[in-house]
Amino acid sequence: MLAVFDLDGTLLDGDSTALWLWGRVRRSPFRAMAVLAIAPVAIPLVALPRTRRAGASILLWIATVGLGEQGLRESCARFGETFRAGRSALAWRAGGLAVLNAHLASGDRVVVVTAAPALLAQALIGPLGHPIEVLGTSLKRRGGGWVADVHCRNQQKCQALADAGHGVRWTYAYTDSLDDLPLLRGAETPVIVKGGKAAEQRLFRAGLANGRAAAW
Repeated sequence: MLAVFDLDGTLLDGDSTALWLWGRVRRSPFRAMAVLAIAPVAIPLVALPRTRRAGASILLWIATVGLGEQGLRESCARFGETFRAGRSALAWRAGGLAVLNAHLASGDRVVVVTAAPALLAQALIGPLGHPIEVLGTSLKRRGGGWVADVHCRNQQKCQALADAGHGVRWTYAYTDSLDDLPLLRGAETPVIVKGGKAAEQRLFRAGLANGRAAAW
């Protein structure tokens, strides 16, 4: 069986990409001033699904301009080390980890598919020491910085799974957002990680009669 997990808001109690970028920006007056100047344009772009990739790429470029590929990898690795040392606002969701570990103990294949950069997600997931495949947003060099290439969100998450050889159907899908509706629709057991009647009604309205809500 294949269990597919979102990362931010599902396994992690926070936004890993935002915290990584903010950590880079706040250490540089130049980057901080650039973000403040562009924020009125970039933040509304990030808020809308159709323009999210463009808005995120603007902020990503500001935070990474001057970094080569090795520097990018090292920055993600340092963020992962800070997280593991407990010096980050980011934290694992205990309920999410418990379900993930239960799938692994049962011999299920586990894939984490996320809109976060794949390098960043791997820096967080890899040290768990489990056979977990990580799929995420690919980055490309542009003008001395990095921007999103293939943004792994919504339907693109399903495409990433298909490209990785997992087909178009999976047994379980766990996410905190209905932006992942295509991912949920591809699962025999779709789970939205928000408990209560409101979450159940959202699943029903989305046409996921076999969906369920889990309070993590």
